[in-house]
This record gives sequence, C-alpha cells and structure tokens, in this order.
Amino acid sequence: MNAKLFAIFISFILFIGFPVQGRAEKDIQAAKDHTEELINLSDRVFQYTDANQDTAAFSLLNELSKEWDRSPQNYSDKDQRVINTAIAKLKILMANSGEDQREVTDAAVSLRLSFDALAPNGKPLWKNLHSEVVASVSKMKSAVKKKDHQRFQYYLNEFLDKYAVVYPAMVIDGQSDAVSLVNKQINTLADQRDKSLKTNVRIQQLTMIEHELNDVFDQSLKNNEESMVGLATVIGGIIVCVLAYTSWRRYVGERLRREHIR
Repeated sequence: MNAKLFAIFISFILFIGFPVQGRAEKDIQAAKDHTEELINLSDRVFQYTDANQDTAAFSLLNELSKEWDRSPQNYSDKDQRVINTAIAKLKILMANSGEDQREVTDAAVSLRLSFDALAPNGKPLWKNLHSEVVASVSKMKSAVKKKDHQRFQYYLNEFLDKYAVVYPAMVIDGQSDAVSLVNKQINTLADQRDKSLKTNVRIQQLTMIEHELNDVFDQSLKNNEESMVGLATVIGGIIVCVLAYTSWRRYVGERLRREHIR
C-alpha cells in the first residue's frame, strides 16, 4: 500500500463515518434556528404575562403553540409531551381570569425554561435557579431543627412552587433516572408533610433530596464532557491509524535501504 492508496483509504473511512455531512450540517442548523425561534416566542409570552398584558400574551401563546406543532419531528416524544403539557397548563390558567397572577407567571416562566432546555448547546437557564431551589431545602432543615412546624410548612410550599417551575425543563435536559429519583423523593416529602417524623429522620430525608437535586443540576456539564470524550476518541483513533502507517512506512523503507546496502 503506497501513500496515495493510504490517503484514498482514509478518505473512504471518513466518508463512511460521516455520511452526507453537508446536508446533515444544514439540517442541524435548521433545527437550531427553529429552536431559537421557539425560545424567542416563549420569552415574549413570558414578558407579556409578567407585564399583565394577558390578551397579547394569550395571542402569542397560540402563535407559539402553532409553531411548535409545525415540526414536532425535530424533538423526542418525551420533549413533545413535556412541552405540550406546559403549553396546555398555561392556556388553562390564562383562560381562567380568576387565577392567581403569580401562578400564571410561574407557568409562563416554566414554559420559557422548557423551550430553552431544548437548545443543544450552552448552559440552560433552569440551572440558574439551582441555589434558589436548594436554599428552600436548607430553610426547611433549619425549621425542622428548631421544631417550628409552621415555618417548615411555609418553606415546603415555597420549595414545591420553585420545583414545579424548573421540573419540566429538568425532565427535558436532565438524565431520566436521576430526575425520576429526586421527583419520587420530593413526592414522598409532600405526602408526608403532616406526618410526625423524628427530627433526625426528617433531616435525613431533606439531606437526601438536597444531594439528589445537586446531582441533577450538575449533570448537564458532565453530559457535555462525555460527548467531548467520545469526539476525542474518534479523532484519536484516526490519528493513531495515521501514525501507525507512518511508522510502518519508515520501518519498510529502512529495511529496504539496508538490504540494498548489503
């Protein structure tokens, strides 16, 4: 195998490994542009909702819903279920004028975070609420230690409200097993809120939730690192092949040179 044949061989491997790269890149860019458009629309829905401009917000929400329905094939079944539920929830809250405006705004924030979590790159916005969500757990632990049941209930409500806002985005962006685990623990906490538990048992329960929440909030960075490791492995494999061939060529050349001298 001479150098020209080896170059053809490497080009063939790259072609097989990365088929129709040009078209794939265009499809990826189109998907990114579509996601960005959805994010911008959801942001405008939130802004109008936050400004109590309900008519404009509802109109934009309908526009967002139609745009979302145009190309659901770009997203997984899980993503579609989460987004559809978030949109339906906000529509119901907006349609009921007697609803608490804070609840409507929270639902708009949740929808905004959910669409942002669809973006493949960058740090998702829901991660910015990490300290705020976990802080409520710390407050509950403090109330339990002081045996202040009323404040514990208050901070539990506060925590559940914040968790409900980030949960849809967490489902989209997080690892399913980790999210399911922490959600199960939080549901158990809510179900046992009026149950008389020993202080150390309640603290242990809250500490476990705090630990699992920290893992969920931190895991996207790990996912990105794992993706980079996979890419580095592919590139590294190609480099090793090239170096091995170069070394082999040098060995053959050196052996032929010695035989010629003899």
